[in-house]
Amino acid sequence: MTTVRFPRRSVLRALTVLAVVTAGAGTVAGPAAAQTDPGWVSGWLNDLTVGAAGAPGRSAPLDLSSSGATAPRVTVDLSGLAGVATASFPSWCVTEGTSVTCPMPPEATPDEYGTVNGTVPVVFRAAPGAVGGATGTLDYTVRADGLEPYTQQATVSVRSGADVLDLVDEYVSGAEVGDVHAVPVAVVNAGDQPAEDLRVTFRFPVGLHPASYRNCRYGTDPVLATVVVCTVRGTFAPGIRHELRNGFATTVGPAALGDKRITQFVEPLATAGPLPGNVRLTRREADRALRLRPVGGTLDPVTATGPGGGTYLRDIHGAFDVVAVGATVTGAVGATVRVSVGIRNDGPGVPDGTVSGGNAGGFLFTPPAGVTVLATPPGCSPTGDDEGGAPTSWVCWLGAVFPAGQSFTVPFDLRIDGPAGTPGEVRSYYDYPRPDDDPADNTAPVTLG
Repeated sequence: MTTVRFPRRSVLRALTVLAVVTAGAGTVAGPAAAQTDPGWVSGWLNDLTVGAAGAPGRSAPLDLSSSGATAPRVTVDLSGLAGVATASFPSWCVTEGTSVTCPMPPEATPDEYGTVNGTVPVVFRAAPGAVGGATGTLDYTVRADGLEPYTQQATVSVRSGADVLDLVDEYVSGAEVGDVHAVPVAVVNAGDQPAEDLRVTFRFPVGLHPASYRNCRYGTDPVLATVVVCTVRGTFAPGIRHELRNGFATTVGPAALGDKRITQFVEPLATAGPLPGNVRLTRREADRALRLRPVGGTLDPVTATGPGGGTYLRDIHGAFDVVAVGATVTGAVGATVRVSVGIRNDGPGVPDGTVSGGNAGGFLFTPPAGVTVLATPPGCSPTGDDEGGAPTSWVCWLGAVFPAGQSFTVPFDLRIDGPAGTPGEVRSYYDYPRPDDDPADNTAPVTLG
């Protein structure tokens, strides 16, 4: 099993790229575009909250990306932060008054598409005398030779009080069924005042089995994930890293399949929000408590970005078998009959679409010759040729999780027109998260008796 860590990136970068490409599109025209295309550059900095005086600094990533651009860079105007916050930049940036210009970071690397991505770490602190509630703005402009500059704005706010953040951002490859993974749990208080007692909420997707602690409550949500809510007592001083010694032991069970994201969310107990809904939480017998202990010296600056963190287990192979469920249509000519077709999960793996936000499976139903489908059932959609003719097949989708042992079948109302001809079929339509172990049973006939 290999564990690596990777920096968090805002999904809004894609929107920024689109905006920059659109803005630069007007500079390229005609057949010479391939020779004169200046490329593109984009940047992104999230809004940020810093603790009042006495809090550790906060390091925020200013992401810079470019493709085909000459001298990509970002210029930051700090004048809007006066009296609210200060900002420190790497030594390879150039400062002129309240303006700072940073080139593409020296360690920037291209991705698989040739886009160069780099991060400018910026450290923010509350300005002397700034009090909770103070707010300022920071304008940053991405530039490259031959491109129109593009300016955006981020907001920096000052907050007085505890500000507990999660430090875990773990990516794990090579996890296999039967492994016990020590999920890290680590937090830091980035505020200017201590935090008294914490609530930490975990979510372990289906197939993962967390260890038992007596100060935690456990439940199962509607998509079969294990939800764990722990009350952790203690005083958490500003800037001190606290972590769970040896991690949260988690067994990768036979149902585990594909990608799994274990989430954790930390908040001061006194101001914690409502407990997770649709979950009945109960305690387990356990001989130990989950405790977060101080580790190392004061963190300054703090690099965590929020109260949520997580561990991502990548591409667990697992074993599973989805089986097509066919049928035989019988009845007199002119009669309407109902037939149920679909798929069954023979397990043990459980396809789980909650990470991708998609469906856990689906099937394609092609009726036999001699029948007419009278209506499209809910959750299904007709398919046909590209000429807009009558549908020839129907695709049906199930929800986010396909439990082992469960069948997903859909009733179709068919009118028997006769005579019997070419058989129809039902087949697994969606190889999620991978083709199963027995493709021979992924298709079943649907015949007219």
